[in-house]
Amino acid sequence: MNPNQRLKASKNAQRVFKGSIIMMLLIVVIGLAFSCMGAQEQMAIDATDVELIQYKVPDDDTPVVIFETTKGTMKAVLFEDEAPNFCKYFINLVESGYYDDTYYFMIETDQKAYAFGGAKAPNGEDTDDTDKKNLEPETSKDLWPFRGALCSYGREKGVFNKRNVTGSRIVFVNSVEFTDEFKAEMEAIEDANELILNAFFDNGGVPNFSQQFTLFGQIYDGLDVLDAIHCVEVDDDMKPLEEVKIIKATMSTYGEHKLENEEEFFKESFKKEETDSQTDNSSATDSSES
Repeated sequence: MNPNQRLKASKNAQRVFKGSIIMMLLIVVIGLAFSCMGAQEQMAIDATDVELIQYKVPDDDTPVVIFETTKGTMKAVLFEDEAPNFCKYFINLVESGYYDDTYYFMIETDQKAYAFGGAKAPNGEDTDDTDKKNLEPETSKDLWPFRGALCSYGREKGVFNKRNVTGSRIVFVNSVEFTDEFKAEMEAIEDANELILNAFFDNGGVPNFSQQFTLFGQIYDGLDVLDAIHCVEVDDDMKPLEEVKIIKATMSTYGEHKLENEEEFFKESFKKEETDSQTDNSSATDSSES
């Protein structure tokens, strides 16, 4: 199955989740397949010490990409430590103006799960201006395809040992529907990792994208714009019937574009502060009693 087919499969994400990849996703030691058609290259991830860094307040100097689109503006932090090679490549593209006046060329609207953007042509095909560089995938146990995640969409490389490589096109991750039945099925998975489960339940996302592509950014401002992109009409091939474009992409820092109410999105930082405060209060109480 090529990357495009795997992405299309998110229409049936509830069924796919029951399959072998997602059955392995949320257990304490996770086997993750990066290839297909008989290739069995895997990476084991210990999920016992996962940090949900997508929901932690970034440092002021954390790079931020700003997408001005025909539907509004989205801001996303980049994860240079987790995906250094791709982030360097992506930042260079942004600063060169590569993404200005580019197209969203495939939008999944049944469940509003994902949208492909950053193409030079409306149909997503290569042109003379397309950057065709491919990089090896970079994955992290601390990055998951929650709603608003940015992934690099590349293509399969190799003949016998196929693997995904990254490219200049971007996958804007939204979310499949987490019904009560779907949640119950996920919770019934033996040894499911509660932290990751709850993060998907609380924030949405596309579980079957996990560890399949380079995840390099997280939208923290403008998720309503992401929703608006997924509300356009599309044809049978998920091509939008109206032009949906990235008008301009620019680089900045989080310090220049902070959320007014950081707790609204960066929940993990405030959960940790609350836990630390409770621990300090408990210690103080114990000391006074002794």
